[in-house]
Amino acid sequence: MRVLSISPDPEFRGQIAGILLEIKAEVYAAEDSQQGLRILKEALADAVILDAGLKDLQLGRLIRKIQEKSPLSDILVATDRTSGLSSNELLAYGADEIVELPLDPGEVAFKVRNLWQAKQNLKACELAGKSQELKRISEQVLQIAPTDITVLITGESGTGKELIARAIHNNSPRKGKAFLAVNCAALAEGVLESELFGHEKGAFTGAVARKKGVFEAASDGTIFLDEVGELKQSTQVKLLRVLEEKEIMRVGGTERIIVDPRVVAATNRDLASAVEEGIFRRDLYYRLAVVKIEVPPIRERVKDIPILIYEFLNQLQQKNPNRPAGITDSAMEIILRYHWPGNVRELKNFVESSLALSRTGKIDSAQATDYVERESQANRNLPVVTGKTSAVAEHELIFQALTGLRAEIMSLKNIIQKEIQTSQSYPARFEEPIAPVSNEMVSQKSLEDLEREHINRVLKQVEGNRRKASQILGIGERTLYRKLKEYGLK
Repeated sequence: MRVLSISPDPEFRGQIAGILLEIKAEVYAAEDSQQGLRILKEALADAVILDAGLKDLQLGRLIRKIQEKSPLSDILVATDRTSGLSSNELLAYGADEIVELPLDPGEVAFKVRNLWQAKQNLKACELAGKSQELKRISEQVLQIAPTDITVLITGESGTGKELIARAIHNNSPRKGKAFLAVNCAALAEGVLESELFGHEKGAFTGAVARKKGVFEAASDGTIFLDEVGELKQSTQVKLLRVLEEKEIMRVGGTERIIVDPRVVAATNRDLASAVEEGIFRRDLYYRLAVVKIEVPPIRERVKDIPILIYEFLNQLQQKNPNRPAGITDSAMEIILRYHWPGNVRELKNFVESSLALSRTGKIDSAQATDYVERESQANRNLPVVTGKTSAVAEHELIFQALTGLRAEIMSLKNIIQKEIQTSQSYPARFEEPIAPVSNEMVSQKSLEDLEREHINRVLKQVEGNRRKASQILGIGERTLYRKLKEYGLK
């Protein structure tokens, strides 16, 4: 274990070195942030211990730079009441653990060891991140991997459920045997049965030879049934029998074949609700969900986002060493505030496409802003799988709709007020006075009509200058350009 301590206080550095040497850690020390970052560039550390009393660089910025240079380094901050920083603020910056000054040797050693063990768990599962949610998942995986029990992995699309399934397989006695994945939603019912159980020659048109199904081919390995919630009732019955009897019968065949694969299933649906609605068999649900692992969306584990981004950037740079791959601090801030409905899959796609289009080799704030605005507008009215009951989801949608309507009305009110205030700035360009907007007028027109008229009026005032118009309207030029196209304005 390699640990870097950064502090201007020699007594602090000496105390840290003494504590960590007792747990056989290799310790590096730096007097200030810049020296620490240089050391970190040359020798990656498993953990970095920061003195909150550092003055040469703002602590949040230092933590971000550490994440950039060594994304997987755990960060422990030593602080006292005089630092002016609360524990919540430090955790929000990206700290993984906090210890109080004066240092308690037992507490420091305990927390460093815990961070180290969690890192080893994540490494064994090949999972990139540092959030408590991901650490909990890796611990679950390593607990159940040596067994043969069936596992159900739940979570939104794009959260990495197949990675969890592979981690279970790779840490089990079946490692080295076949790992076969089947997307239950991508195949028609008849084709799916053939894929799962195999078929005999002549069983159906096109069956020119006998074929083994995945249950037979992976009898000593692991089968991953993705989107298992999409199975038809007839296939659910056959799958339940296979899980209970450990035998299959090929489509068109009469021979019973003994099989013993481990089954890991995954779904982005709420199977418990599907059971209550009669869509999914209760007995199959309990047979699959012997152990459940829930993978949270990345908007609920924000700490993992920078690590994933830097991991993707490193992968891209390894593929093309001559091209730089990075991201600006301002772009990262924008990314961390976005909700990423497509989760890790969407995040990876954003990094790859943005870097490919970047002229500098760095993803900048303009690219991040443009993407977030575009996707937020596109996804505004799309349904999102939440795992909530239909009643709860309906209430939340109604509340969101009312909140959005109120926000739009307030925005319209502000726009009208801003127009009245700015009208004095362009007295010579007004061809007609701005009539006051009465309650009666507002009630007879839709928000879209009012917005179209207002944008058109402001454009006339500034003689078509889009930059000035966007400043008056209080929106970006890109947003204004989109609305011009939407309303057919010139």
